[in-house]
Amino acid sequence: MVFPVFLKLFSESLLSFYPAMVKYIQFPVINQMWARLVVYALISALFMNWGTVWKELFSWFGVLLAVMQVLHIYSSYIGFSLLEAGVSYSIFYMYPLLIMLLGGVGWRWIYLATLFGVGMLTWSSWKSTLGDAEQLKVFKGLTGILIATLTEVGLYFIVRKMHGESNKWNILFIGYLIPAIVLSIILNKNAIPRQESTEEGKWWTGVFLLLVGNALIGAVGYYLRFFTIDKLSTLVYSSLSYFGIVMAYVYGWALNKDKITWEKACGSLIIIISGILMNF
Repeated sequence: MVFPVFLKLFSESLLSFYPAMVKYIQFPVINQMWARLVVYALISALFMNWGTVWKELFSWFGVLLAVMQVLHIYSSYIGFSLLEAGVSYSIFYMYPLLIMLLGGVGWRWIYLATLFGVGMLTWSSWKSTLGDAEQLKVFKGLTGILIATLTEVGLYFIVRKMHGESNKWNILFIGYLIPAIVLSIILNKNAIPRQESTEEGKWWTGVFLLLVGNALIGAVGYYLRFFTIDKLSTLVYSSLSYFGIVMAYVYGWALNKDKITWEKACGSLIIIISGILMNF
């Protein structure tokens, strides 16, 4: 029991690195999307089952999955790049509650509590802005992360309809392959942005995180998330998933000097507690 718990916490630690990483790299969102799509497609190709994938790749569900995946990645990256890591990741974690709401599960007061937590996070971001430009930036970030939350819910229901696919690498491959090919053609030689600043060291760090970071998160993070599904009870698995919010704050502070205020801490804590209580 202890070892699967550790693996689950480690996987959430890797996956929650995205919000801080996207903001830190400072490459265009479209280029960061390309790296994730290509790296994930290559990794999932090592573990997927081609016979199963071929049946779904060009089906209505396969195409819808790919479109929803692109919209999800783009909107989440917009949110991550414009908001602080802990704030964006906390708001994103409304998606388990939305899934339960659409499934007719849970208590209404928990949903209201979650909205209050989101409101605190929104207010904490909004009140620190100065001028119309910064307010517009926060508004775009909030819009992006809300769309990412809704598309995550959409992805959940799409995957459930895909004949109960047991090999989750098949799902990743179907959702990432065609978008990766299309975006590679569009970007061509501009897939990895050229160095535009004199900070060569930071540029190389950005390229490293763009490729190796995605590979590590994609291969290890997702594999461990899949691996621990059957090793832990639903309650323990779901509860440990919220550890990612804590780590998002840690990464945001370490990489981007994000400040942790009492409004942010309370807002995130409300979302975490609401999500855990919903499992009882």
